[in-house]
Amino acid sequence: EIAREDSIGGNPTLNRLLSSFDFVKKLDRMIRQADVSITVSRLLAFSAVAGLLAALAAYTILNIVPAVLLSLLATSLPILHIARTRSKRLRTFNAQLPDTLDLLSRSLAVGHAFSESLHQVASEMPDPIAKEFRITFEEQKLGLSTKMALDRLTERVPLLDLRLCVTAMHIQRETGGNLAEILERVSHTIRERFRIMEDFRTMTTASRASGWILCALPFVLVFVLTVLNPDYMSVLVQDQRGHYVLTFAIIWQIFGMLMIKKFLSIKV
Repeated sequence: EIAREDSIGGNPTLNRLLSSFDFVKKLDRMIRQADVSITVSRLLAFSAVAGLLAALAAYTILNIVPAVLLSLLATSLPILHIARTRSKRLRTFNAQLPDTLDLLSRSLAVGHAFSESLHQVASEMPDPIAKEFRITFEEQKLGLSTKMALDRLTERVPLLDLRLCVTAMHIQRETGGNLAEILERVSHTIRERFRIMEDFRTMTTASRASGWILCALPFVLVFVLTVLNPDYMSVLVQDQRGHYVLTFAIIWQIFGMLMIKKFLSIKV
């Protein structure tokens, strides 16, 4: 709990102030899942400074509306970077999970205890999965029950496949059965999901390429027109009505990109 407070702010007063906001708790959770060495207060400070600098720079060239939009975009960039780092780390963890389950299964099959199998994963597998299983092993060694240690693992790493594994372990501990065999089957199920997702990505390669071309086309067109006919495009920058047109065009372009990404995503 103390470590959690230290990750929010630098002093107790700031901790209590920031901890009262739900979005701060969500940011703290995201930072922990991204495994980034930064506090929430420092992240918010970076975001505020980035937004202020972007607003000042944009306001000297454009008017208030584009300046506000660019300020909001710059403010979100540090948080978006943390979110992207978190997403990349979770994808890496998920890719390592089947091999980890195979290692656990083999270790249990030769007669090792579950805690020893966790330690083996922490020693032999690469990060980030080794680090998370090392934390689980150390929590269990410090007196936390196996069920609670595994539940805390799923809180730190919110992945569907991991929850499936932990649920299977809980059921096995309550009803009995061969845990090594169960983990082997779960590993096979996860690999099948990966195979189906890869097949889907292969089948939708052309559609995804078309979608990204449509997203990039307006920016390419603006660049080409600016090079070929600067006077024609200068209206968007010099005239206030052009600022509004440019602002709404950017908003709708972002909306279209998000919609295309949504259409091309699938959960297996």
